[in-house]
Amino acid sequence: MKSFIPQDMRSRTLSNLIVVCVGVVLAIGLLHVKQLWSALSALIHTVMPFIVGFAIAFLLLPIVKRVETLFGKVLSRKKPHPKLCRMLATIIAYIVMLALMAGFFAILVPQLITSIKSILQYVRSFIDSNRETINQLLLKYEFLSFEGEKLVIAWENVASQAMNYTSLLVDNLMAISNSIYTVVFQLFVGMVAAFYLLMDKEKFCAQVKKLCYSLFKPDTCQLLIHWTRKAHRIFAGFLTGKILDSMIIGVICYVCMLIFGIEYPLLISVIVGVTNIIPFFGPLIGAIPCALILLLVNPLSALWFLVFIVILQQLDGNLIGPFILGDYVGLSPFWIMLSIMIGGGLFGFAGMLLSVPLCALVYAIVQVVMEARLRKRNLPTESESYIQAPENLQEDKKA
Repeated sequence: MKSFIPQDMRSRTLSNLIVVCVGVVLAIGLLHVKQLWSALSALIHTVMPFIVGFAIAFLLLPIVKRVETLFGKVLSRKKPHPKLCRMLATIIAYIVMLALMAGFFAILVPQLITSIKSILQYVRSFIDSNRETINQLLLKYEFLSFEGEKLVIAWENVASQAMNYTSLLVDNLMAISNSIYTVVFQLFVGMVAAFYLLMDKEKFCAQVKKLCYSLFKPDTCQLLIHWTRKAHRIFAGFLTGKILDSMIIGVICYVCMLIFGIEYPLLISVIVGVTNIIPFFGPLIGAIPCALILLLVNPLSALWFLVFIVILQQLDGNLIGPFILGDYVGLSPFWIMLSIMIGGGLFGFAGMLLSVPLCALVYAIVQVVMEARLRKRNLPTESESYIQAPENLQEDKKA
């Protein structure tokens, strides 16, 4: 059957058809944003165990590679089976991960419980010592009333509020138990999925490459593989470096708080270390609740803690962080802030954490494409050459 489209017009017609189809799909998507977003959320929730498994495999991959290399050196003469080495390396990586988690919780949880009990006891003594002020507040909101010279409890208000708080507490307990069950289930399925991903990672990579070569030209496939490896280096370097950096900051915070005698060193150091994983805004997010905890106990300690956190984060941002992370990000503070705000607004904590390496990857792709197009036009690629544009560009062309 002959085609009605001439041979020399087919590629342009196909391109126009693709553009029209993409425009129609985007228009339909804009008209049904809520439905698409709810469907996407349901899909993400369904596949979340496998996303968790991919994340676990991503974090354990360096350990597996190092152990596998060690096995290859030690058992080089016996030539062990590759599958057996991979299985042993994966099992060792899981043992290391579980041992670190068990040790962390065994050391942390008892001291955290002690710190929380101490805080609750202080709150109770604070309430006892400020009973008159609290009574005035209760009078203001009509929980208490005066009849003659006697103080009478407004039982109706207390009962209604108690019922509201009881129902709210039951709902929160149900939500918390459901969340715990979901997290445990996702973690279990994720660990199983991560095991199989680590065992057959070369096979999965080969299948993805096979699919890529079947759909695109070889040059396009090589470009996609190059940027996939670049993305892996950026994300792996950033995440592992940021975790190590946060652990160092947490240890430094704990040691310094012990030296200066600031209250609740372990509890506050854990909060500071965990929130430090979030780039840029992490120190502020962690410092606020810690300062509020110390403010209840000792206002002077809260003040010294804020001064210490400012110094610590300056040390981290200018010395420790760049030394550990190296050049994996290379973004200005403006782009880091923008990416964190967008990622956190859309995907919460995970978005705040992953938005920075993702922005770094997009920035690198845009920079490469932009510089390639500038070279084709015989224009300079350095940003300094465009400060006085277009005057300096015209002079460069004349020269």
